[in-house]
Amino acid sequence: MIRSRNLVLVAALAVTLFFQAPVRAANVWLSLNLQFNTPGNVNSGGTWTTVAKAQPQGIAGVSMNLANTTFGSFLAPSQLDVQLQSGNTTLRNVLVGDSLTPPYPLGIGVIGSSFPSTYVDPAGLVPFGGNPNYGSFTGGVALATGTFAAGVVPNWTGVTDANLFTGASPAPVVDADTLLTVRWVVPEPATFGLGGMALVALVAASRRKSS
Repeated sequence: MIRSRNLVLVAALAVTLFFQAPVRAANVWLSLNLQFNTPGNVNSGGTWTTVAKAQPQGIAGVSMNLANTTFGSFLAPSQLDVQLQSGNTTLRNVLVGDSLTPPYPLGIGVIGSSFPSTYVDPAGLVPFGGNPNYGSFTGGVALATGTFAAGVVPNWTGVTDANLFTGASPAPVVDADTLLTVRWVVPEPATFGLGGMALVALVAASRRKSS
């Protein structure tokens, strides 16, 4: 618990601290991408990746809370030089952000910006279950990756928040509206029936536990 509290303090100081800025729309969309070990079988475990896109300006910092995950590595660009993670499979906090030392790395996560991006959505990536469809994240930024065990499906949990830069140094940082989704790679038709049955079984088991 002490380590988790320290991480929250670092997040507050290095990422979520911001000065007064002109009020305008600022959005960060975050997707938790899932790749199951056996395509179509949601009980088979697999790999997760968090990716982001932003408007109108680039990401200054993101504090992500995830459930049912094992951390693997950071994928965020080195310009987001504050990179920390703590917790366990029940609640894992993953933090990436700029140290707020000018010059600021403008454009991270903004599709079509001058900041270089190599992230491309995998073919067949669609919203998982009832998660919202926020369109393509190609040209955005990958932040972190890891694995998850068989029999569970990762999800967002707790409070996830993000900030954006509002311009070049010494421009302030502004809190963004953070929109979350979970996506998965739809399997080939031959395995889709298996995935559907597994998903129904997983949801039914979850309901039994909660009742």
